[in-house]
Amino acid sequence: MTRLTLAFALFGAMAIVPATAFAMEPYLPKSPKTFTKVDVDANGKITAAELTPRAEKRFDKLDADHNGAVSTAEINDALQQAMERRRDRILADLDTNKDGVISRAELDSSVDRLVAAADADHDGGVSLDEAKNYRLAKLRKPATGVQAN
Repeated sequence: MTRLTLAFALFGAMAIVPATAFAMEPYLPKSPKTFTKVDVDANGKITAAELTPRAEKRFDKLDADHNGAVSTAEINDALQQAMERRRDRILADLDTNKDGVISRAELDSSVDRLVAAADADHDGGVSLDEAKNYRLAKLRKPATGVQAN
């Protein structure tokens, strides 16, 4: 994989995270960990009764004025806040000299760190299994200052 391909993969992965954060409508969990949390009776299936409390919790979080309805403005505010948090995370991770911009050198350094962190067998490359395991490990690691959805 070339540096450019890795850079695109890095930024592509960054795009997925906010897309998940923006999923404010009800959705079915995709990870085994989340599925298990939602499957309250542990029967291997999710029912509407099990999914509804999570959806209602998201609804209540969006309903800033607590009037029982979520307006376009409330959705816009939530999306704006999520974008700002994501921007701050991107800058915190990539802008290593904290000058408010991400240089190509900082991007290259970030790609190097990403590959080194995911390369479990230390052979200089990341296999699909290593990439999957790295992603799962990142998902399991609690983010500081960020609430899970």
